[in-house]
Amino acid sequence: MGQYCRICGRNRPNEKFSGKGHSKHICKECTRMPKKEREEIEKKDEIFGYLKQSHISQKNITRLQKLVLSDIESIKKLAGIVLEVAEITPYKKRRLKNLARERRDLLEKLEVTGLIYAHHYY
Repeated sequence: MGQYCRICGRNRPNEKFSGKGHSKHICKECTRMPKKEREEIEKKDEIFGYLKQSHISQKNITRLQKLVLSDIESIKKLAGIVLEVAEITPYKKRRLKNLARERRDLLEKLEVTGLIYAHHYY
């Protein structure tokens, strides 16, 4: 059966996880990856996860504001876009429809960055 690695997204056998890796759900291969790369992947997953939620809460908005101040440029960009979306339409229902009507530019940014796919798939 094995475990799921949340960094590489693969199901791996138990032997591919160290003792600490089991609880963190990170395989040995991904543990050897540079820390900055791992953090970037985790933060991107977090940002994509916000669009999957039915409601982006105030706590989530506060977290996105912290992510906008990140050193990593790609994280800044994604967090900024999701923060704008959260401020305009925090609820998922009819989010894309409202953005298409009111903020076409923001909808195009979602499409270019791939964030629009996070909205549809869960």
